[in-house]
This record gives sequence, C-alpha cells and structure tokens, in this order.
Amino acid sequence: MLNKETLIECAGLRFLIMDAPTRSNATEYVDRLRSYGVTDLVRTCEPMYDSNIFQQAGITCHDLHFVDGSAPPSGILSRWLNLVKQTFPSVKRNRENEGTAKCIAVHCLAGLGRAPLLVAIALIEAGLEYLDAAEFLRTKRPGVLNAQQLTYLKSFRKRGVYEGKSCCVVF
Repeated sequence: MLNKETLIECAGLRFLIMDAPTRSNATEYVDRLRSYGVTDLVRTCEPMYDSNIFQQAGITCHDLHFVDGSAPPSGILSRWLNLVKQTFPSVKRNRENEGTAKCIAVHCLAGLGRAPLLVAIALIEAGLEYLDAAEFLRTKRPGVLNAQQLTYLKSFRKRGVYEGKSCCVVF
C-alpha cells in the first residue's frame, strides 16, 4: 500500500479509506481487508486489478467510478448510500460496536479525494455537519478533500438514509 489505510469509525459506521490495489499487490490487500472485517470494497477509480481476487475471498466489489477531483453523479451517490444503509441499517450514539462491526473499504487512486468524499457523505447522512465530517476525516487522514469537494459537501442535502435517527457524535 502506498499510503497507509485509515480506519474511520463514527456513529456505528466503519470505513477503511485506502489507495488503489494493483494486479501485483491485490492479494496483500485481501489479508489487510480481512483483518478489518471488510465485507465490501468500493472502487471509485479506473480498474487496476482483477476484482475476482476479492470476490473469491468473500469481499463484494462495487464499481462506483467518477471523475477525480469531482463530486459523484446522482446515480453513483444513490448506489453508495444504498450500500451504506444496507451495511449499517442504523446509526448509534455510542462506540460500543467499534472494532467489531462490518466495514466498507473504499478507495480511489491515492485515497485522498473520491474515497474520503464518499465517506464524508455517509457521515453527514449519519448526522454530522459537513465541516465536522471534513475536519474529522482530515485529522485521521491529512490532505483529504479538495476545495471543489468541500464546496460540494457544503451544498449537499441529506437524502434521509437515517431519517429521524441522526446522532450527535463526539470525536
């Protein structure tokens, strides 16, 4: 892995942000993902590896490609939020399940733009304000989210994934 992976645990949601595997190191990633309890792997960039390597290990792969440095199109956003809701049916006000629950791994090329953007969107859906989500991710993974992506997060309107279940999260 070029950049060390970053585990994001907040409100009962668990994400692993990472850089993109390649054909030559994909099997190393399988072991790392298993150690975090990853059930799903989301690829937001062009394919650089055979996803069958992960599928054979019991990790479901999802291709949610969108342009680097930009915001996800509506269809990609809907697929992402459906996956988040399916994996994490509710948000929690405490940290009792952290470290033991399911985890979604998400990557772009370097794990600094598209992947953290999707995670920030999930955190906003769980009840964080956009600046809190961005700041939380930046404390865990410095350098994430460009100015255009922050502008998108500022204007993002929750889709009601956790309707009536928002939580106040203390980091």
